[in-house]
Amino acid sequence: MKRYKRTLLSIALLSFSVLFEGCSDAVGSLTSMTAIKTDPSMPTIRKVKTVVDKTSIGFEWQPIKDKRVEGIDIYRGIPSSGTQKMTKIATIGNRYATHYVDTTVRPGKTYLYTFKTFGVLFGSVPGAVVKVKSAPPLPAVDFAKAYLADSGVVKLLWVPHSYPGVADYVVERRLDGGAWKYLDTVKGRLNPEYIDMSPAKGHRYGYRIVARTADGVRALPSRALSIDVR
Repeated sequence: MKRYKRTLLSIALLSFSVLFEGCSDAVGSLTSMTAIKTDPSMPTIRKVKTVVDKTSIGFEWQPIKDKRVEGIDIYRGIPSSGTQKMTKIATIGNRYATHYVDTTVRPGKTYLYTFKTFGVLFGSVPGAVVKVKSAPPLPAVDFAKAYLADSGVVKLLWVPHSYPGVADYVVERRLDGGAWKYLDTVKGRLNPEYIDMSPAKGHRYGYRIVARTADGVRALPSRALSIDVR
């Protein structure tokens, strides 16, 4: 009989373990999936410090001491004239955490954030809405020009970007005023030229140069350069 009870207990523990793992989150060991009701007495995060970069925004808040709290849900939205829609972007399954970095933002964009704490059965009301703007994109290269180096050959020249973190330049081209398309990549911040050997005669081409950092952050594009190929 004791062996039978131990077997039933083992099966129950195994089932609980599978259920718990199915509710786990990559950010922490527990998520808000079990917090099905709102409890106004649960602590909220109202004061948040921010640090901005071009493609990331960092947050810091005070430690949460309430032992009912198991973790924090983070929501993000964008400003609009109508009802604000906030979407959950992360769950931190540890109430001792006091930092989070959103690495999915775009340069020069404004975002809204709010934080909700949760426990095993209850979640808090949303905290204060934090409005924050990511750092602006890198400026465009200062000067660029295009000219016919020979019949059917276009040469592009520009001044190397002043930002030391620039790793390469993306050359984009368009045909007869159409959409911009990727043409090639010029590696090295101090490499200031590109020669296009492929344009067809009798057409007008547009060119622009976009500086890019080693981690893929694009600067603003240069002014559009137009040239008739003959």
